Amino acid sequence: MPIKTLENIFNLANREKAERITISSSDNDYACHLVLPGQEEAYFKLPKKLEADLADNLRHLLKLAPQELARGKYCKLSSAKYKLNFRLSILPEEHGEKIVISILKDKAALFSLNKLGLQNKEKKTLQKALNQKSGLIVISSKQRQGRTSTLFSCLKSIDKDRQTAYFMGEYPEFDIDGLNILKDSPDNWDIVLRHDSDIIAVDDNNLDNLKNAIRAASTGRLVIITIEAVNALEALYKILNLGLPWNLVLDNLNLIIGQSFAKLQRSAKKEFKPGREQIGLFEVLAPSKKLLNFLKNHQAKLNTKSFWKETLELAKKDDYRPLSIDALQKQKDGII
Repeated sequence: MPIKTLENIFNLANREKAERITISSSDNDYACHLVLPGQEEAYFKLPKKLEADLADNLRHLLKLAPQELARGKYCKLSSAKYKLNFRLSILPEEHGEKIVISILKDKAALFSLNKLGLQNKEKKTLQKALNQKSGLIVISSKQRQGRTSTLFSCLKSIDKDRQTAYFMGEYPEFDIDGLNILKDSPDNWDIVLRHDSDIIAVDDNNLDNLKNAIRAASTGRLVIITIEAVNALEALYKILNLGLPWNLVLDNLNLIIGQSFAKLQRSAKKEFKPGREQIGLFEVLAPSKKLLNFLKNHQAKLNTKSFWKETLELAKKDDYRPLSIDALQKQKDGII
């Protein structure tokens, strides 16, 4: 019964082009939640008697050890009805185990920088940062709001015939020619920094990786990393609050991107790739020397309202436009 239930869930996810499957339990029920394209969702209850066996049967299906926990483990499954590549997390929670299956996008789903939704000014600012030989680019968003896609669109735009690029992570979500893959580990960070690497990319909301990325950027490499944050200013707060010297952080900070998704208007869909339901909203913070100097000179005020009010005002003078402004512009243009 559990195997048949899993097969039915996978078949449904494949048919509906689901982006994520979450199976979890509470005091009252055991349920499956699917995130579908266009931010739609599907939710249905599972028989409570399956709760004890479903995770173990999934482990058996994927040839995992009994009771093995997983965090972002790459897996493949196929049958006559479906073919899925995904990242699996099996996590302990109060009422048992939570199963999270994030279905990976295929190569064809990767957009160029021109197709992400960046306004011309923000796109030029990003391209200028990508052309730098060194420094840190931070791409931030809430969960499932496109930061991984933006990271790989950036990597796709870089000339990897002339520059050596590494992705720190065992299984990247997109396949890009010329991109070297190294499992994210302390030893491999040492390896990539000892070798002739020009570009390092990391897609993992992990504070240790963020610290490694800043240190790597200070060695004359271009480093692109994603972090979870609601906007560019929260991302800035997170990197300033790492406990690293602010001069090290700020002297190597090229750019922070904040982004989220918005649903395309039906009339605008014909201008985009067939089947596309969403477009990115973006904000780009490229700090000027004046803003950087302000930050360095006011470290003690990091957690005050006045600090962030002044930071916002200086950022706006650097052409920073919040996500809300991009949303208003796209509404005016009839895109969302």
